[in-house]
Amino acid sequence: MLAAVACTASPGPATATPSTPAASPARTAAGPAASGPAAWLGPAADCAGAPLQSQLAAAVRDGASVIVAAGSLTGKSVAGDPAAAGAGAFYAMTLHSAQTLRGPAVAPGSTAWIPGPAPGTTANPENSALLAPGGRVFAVVWPKTGIRALVGPVLQLAPVVAADVVFTPYTCWNLDGLQPDQYQASAPLRPVPGGANFGGTHQAAENGLYTLPLATVRQIAASA
Repeated sequence: MLAAVACTASPGPATATPSTPAASPARTAAGPAASGPAAWLGPAADCAGAPLQSQLAAAVRDGASVIVAAGSLTGKSVAGDPAAAGAGAFYAMTLHSAQTLRGPAVAPGSTAWIPGPAPGTTANPENSALLAPGGRVFAVVWPKTGIRALVGPVLQLAPVVAADVVFTPYTCWNLDGLQPDQYQASAPLRPVPGGANFGGTHQAAENGLYTLPLATVRQIAASA
């Protein structure tokens, strides 16, 4: 809301992950292709097959923005219904800075919402977005759509660590053909809304997280 695909629950046209059993970021870094309703995730086929550039282009056509930003959680949340809204809850983030790469401009100071597990549920990379220290993200900002939408805009995000974008299991991103690396940096990633850090110095060799240089992702977004 993705053969390298990182598939999971994300708002807007969904995406996928690398596609070879253990070595490919598509299947290893991914949950079910359709882990949320179409109202938030978009067509499941997008998650299963469309490459990253096509995913971003489709998002922009649907009124979404593609940004690089830094933000922080506000502590505010809204309960959701996984069957109807795509997530157990949505958590507010203030975007302290935002550079819009494609789509409608997103102003610094804007509030957006991150889908995640219900309060009290153990958060992990399979049911939660991850944030890096400093809160830098690459994200698709999906506008609030329809009367059934609980909140909006909603972020389909990937954390940014140093010069890399880290694609995680909880959001569908199709990295097919982009030759991503596995995330092995020492910086720990924190689930939203909170919980034990993931990654860092003691992470497993196969951790389901894949990286592309931020410069490469910017170029892909610019040409989407």
